[in-house]
Amino acid sequence: MSALQKSIMKNKLPPRCPRTSGVSKLAPFGAGRRKDYSPVSWKQYFEKYLDVETEGGIFRVYLSPEPDHPERPRIITLHGGGYSGLSWALFSEEITNMIHCQVISMDIRGHGETKAHNCDDLSAETLVKDVEEVLHKLFGAILPPLILVGHSMGGAIAVRTAHLPSLEQSIQGIAVIDVVEGTAMDALASMQSFLRGRPTHFKSIEHAIEWCVRSGQVRNVDSAKVSMPSQIVNVETGRLATHEVESYTGLEADELSGPTEHGTRPDAIAEDAELTFTEPMPVGDSATMKYKWRIDLSKTERHWSGWFKGLSAAFLSVRAPRLLLLASIDGLDRELTVGQMQGKFQMQVLTRCGHAVHEDTPGEVARVVASFALRHRLTSVTENGEHMSLSSGPPGC
Repeated sequence: MSALQKSIMKNKLPPRCPRTSGVSKLAPFGAGRRKDYSPVSWKQYFEKYLDVETEGGIFRVYLSPEPDHPERPRIITLHGGGYSGLSWALFSEEITNMIHCQVISMDIRGHGETKAHNCDDLSAETLVKDVEEVLHKLFGAILPPLILVGHSMGGAIAVRTAHLPSLEQSIQGIAVIDVVEGTAMDALASMQSFLRGRPTHFKSIEHAIEWCVRSGQVRNVDSAKVSMPSQIVNVETGRLATHEVESYTGLEADELSGPTEHGTRPDAIAEDAELTFTEPMPVGDSATMKYKWRIDLSKTERHWSGWFKGLSAAFLSVRAPRLLLLASIDGLDRELTVGQMQGKFQMQVLTRCGHAVHEDTPGEVARVVASFALRHRLTSVTENGEHMSLSSGPPGC
């Protein structure tokens, strides 16, 4: 593994969990003092959802309240591979408090509540077509001003979507979060190894959220509470875990024991404990295999290269104003380094966060995107935003 790949694995991706012995891999658990990892409903962050039917299938879209004027921009958020539209929940709440806009967060094909006719076709061309069809179904032929915001895989799709003739005139800005062609292509060689290191199943929704936070996949527990249930399905019912959040009570009372902050579960991870696995239960044990991942990312490998190849050149050639948010300056490749020196796009590096920048620091990401929109006169500040010192001037870095 090259030094660059090691840097990617260290700084960009959640740490690899230790291997288990035996056949199945379960999320780590121990006992002791613990935080509250109870799931939270998406209804606290979005006003409603729509299931949009297109030629490709039925696509779930979450929406914040409509803006007070039709010319206010719609921020179209596209999530990364394995995530869902709910990964933008906290970001949506933050940015709609800062500027006049509406957030429209879409579950991409094969993810979340979306039911595509061919969920295995995750090619860049297909995903771009999906976004185009969903937007036209939502708004018809006359589109409102659009700002595309994409994370990782979603950032790559956003860039390619910005070049579509049917959308190009409506796209007023694009923000790409923590994805750069050079580093992404280098990291692909290590991706299967990373995916094999993740647990395959979880004992409960709380258990999944706990692993998500403790492993570093998402460092913000509030975001993990709303986004992680949309990434796992109940093994028995095949339904997304979000369907169980409203009535979720965790494990049964007789499974709880010992005095803790919120009650101790046998599968709780101790606050100060090392992240380790215990001996797994046999395959087929329903008590230990209640939830699994919504999508098996390891089976999408044939599409990975197509997502990112040529991304830097495509980003630099987008006609609309461009913003690049990174978790580390080390992630910039040569082509974008030259473009940044020539002032072709705005760049912001946000520290104290992992790869899921918008989940780890949703307030900071919202502030940067809001300032970007204001700088290019795409919208105006809300009453709350006036007290947040939002700047429409030059970027900080």
